[in-house]
Amino acid sequence: MSWKDLAEMAPMLSEAEIRFEKKRRLAGLVLGPFLFVLVLLSPPLNQVTPVGMRTLGIFLWTVVWWVTEPIPIPVTSLFSLALLVLCGVLTVEGAFGYWANWVNIFFIGAFIIAHAMTVHGLPRRLAYRMMASRFLGGNPWRLLLVFGIGPALLSAVLSNVATTLIFVAIALGVSETLQFPPEGRFGEALFISIAWGAGMGGIITPVGTPPNSIVIGMISRQFGYRVGFLQWTLVGLPIAILGLLAMYLVIRYVIRPQLGGWKISTTFVQEELGKLGPLNRGEKIAAGALVCAIVLWAAPDMVPLFLAGGRTHPASVWLARHLDWSVSAILVATSLFLIPVDWKNRKFVMTWGEAVQGIDWGTLSLIASALALGNVIADRKLGLGEFFAQSLSSLATPGSSHVLLIAAFVAFTIFLTNLASNNAVVSMVGALVLAVAPATGVNPVALMVTVGVASSMAFSLPISTPPNAIVFGSGQVRSSTMAQSGLVLSAFCTAILLLIGFELANWVFPWPG
Repeated sequence: MSWKDLAEMAPMLSEAEIRFEKKRRLAGLVLGPFLFVLVLLSPPLNQVTPVGMRTLGIFLWTVVWWVTEPIPIPVTSLFSLALLVLCGVLTVEGAFGYWANWVNIFFIGAFIIAHAMTVHGLPRRLAYRMMASRFLGGNPWRLLLVFGIGPALLSAVLSNVATTLIFVAIALGVSETLQFPPEGRFGEALFISIAWGAGMGGIITPVGTPPNSIVIGMISRQFGYRVGFLQWTLVGLPIAILGLLAMYLVIRYVIRPQLGGWKISTTFVQEELGKLGPLNRGEKIAAGALVCAIVLWAAPDMVPLFLAGGRTHPASVWLARHLDWSVSAILVATSLFLIPVDWKNRKFVMTWGEAVQGIDWGTLSLIASALALGNVIADRKLGLGEFFAQSLSSLATPGSSHVLLIAAFVAFTIFLTNLASNNAVVSMVGALVLAVAPATGVNPVALMVTVGVASSMAFSLPISTPPNAIVFGSGQVRSSTMAQSGLVLSAFCTAILLLIGFELANWVFPWPG
């Protein structure tokens, strides 16, 4: 995730967008504390305790600052933990202990594993290999497929930002070589497919993008419900495939690039691939580490399938208790500091300095805040869960189809994630789901997973996601094109989640209630 202030974003924004950002951030700076004070001075809501009112005030303040970003989102996240302590909602250990939650430990290991591949250049090699494949055959439409599916595959296990940067760099070289005519809109389609493909790929696995693990952590903390690596993939992969199909429909019929029957030369790609030389030892070890990590993450789900007793077999029980995702991630990450690429010079796959560069501390800060706020909002002792459930009772009652409630959460998430950080959005909406879903008879795990996926469906604005900003910053895409086509794709994805996403999650993640 990229955490940038307005001065850093200015080169990518127009004058009008800069003015809007200044007004938005100033409004949020004032509105956040105003709502906090207003809630504190208001009489308690029905069934909500005084501590619950203070919690609600902190939640509103945090959400406003997450959305409007008067200060960086990671700083707001740290600040919210301090407020929870100052207002007597949590103890110091209770609030800042969320930093040591297994989700954060898992992410530290996953960040190191992913960054090892980047340090040794493996993602760039894979991207060039995709470009040089016989499948491309000089066909422009196949080039668009490669620049959509390629980022999707990489971003399933690698940072969306790193994936986008790699493919944008390659696309700029291809664009310079082929000289796409601006009026044909092929260049816009090519670069937009990178950003959208990276976003779609992020939902495939739990490690694809931070919102996935935020959701999994909130589910685990609140319900003690274990979401398996393969279980998430069973939901994320079909939705990503449908999303990619919708993406190409939008590119074909909304952006409508003019191909003109011309052929594409892969000379540039072959030259760049030749410069990389043969696969080096660091790349091989980094690739092996990723494969090893995925096998270990999937083992607690896969091993019971081959044992007579299934999940009750002693080996299955041991794996479920001891081979947590965080443990596997740290074991594999540690091995990267032990395996040499040059023993004579004592050079190992990773150094600590490289590891620190690969860890996104801002994401860890947001995860800690999201877990803390999600738990206190859903705490029955504070009464906020019952209040929110009663407020939304018109959308869902026990025994009803709950379609309106699910549609409201999905549509609201997709709308908001186009305007604000998807990490912040899933943290905010997830806290509400934890409070509302159980009280209304909706499968909370399925709805949380659906909301987590929906938070990655941000396609319409340069500020919606880092991949969008990177692509827009390349100067190859007009904001009007991104907005028009992105809104259509968001509508498609909303329909996919409502018609298929929730039902699929409901089947994969059964809820005993």
